[in-house]
Amino acid sequence: MSSEEIIVGKYVIKKGYLYLETHEYVKELEDNVFLLGLSDYAVKMLNEITYVEIPEKGTMFKKGDVVAVVESLKAAGDVYAPFDLEIVESNMELDDSPELLNEDPYGKGFIAKVKALTDDRSGLLSAEDYAKQISEEE
Repeated sequence: MSSEEIIVGKYVIKKGYLYLETHEYVKELEDNVFLLGLSDYAVKMLNEITYVEIPEKGTMFKKGDVVAVVESLKAAGDVYAPFDLEIVESNMELDDSPELLNEDPYGKGFIAKVKALTDDRSGLLSAEDYAKQISEEE
């Protein structure tokens, strides 16, 4: 375990990221552009991911809208917008390799790069608060 991570059971929670109670993460890259993805917890709960419905570049979403759908052998899950946003880049690699979500959820398995359209960050959890939520769900 590095000082950049919190481990809760078998789940890795990256510090420096913000999380939603619904298990998405965002990490600011630059000037209001964020990486959006699913946490290690969400990915492991879904298990073998077989398909990702990726949002198109330029699409705008309101906070709470479904941005993407992830399907696995076990279930399907929605990916929610953490704030009002615009898709600036979709991770097209997930079309051919949805397993990247399982293999590297915080890296190559990101869903999209998004531009925040508001400063509303209410409801986002720090890594520590998200770790607490995960340990309570376990």
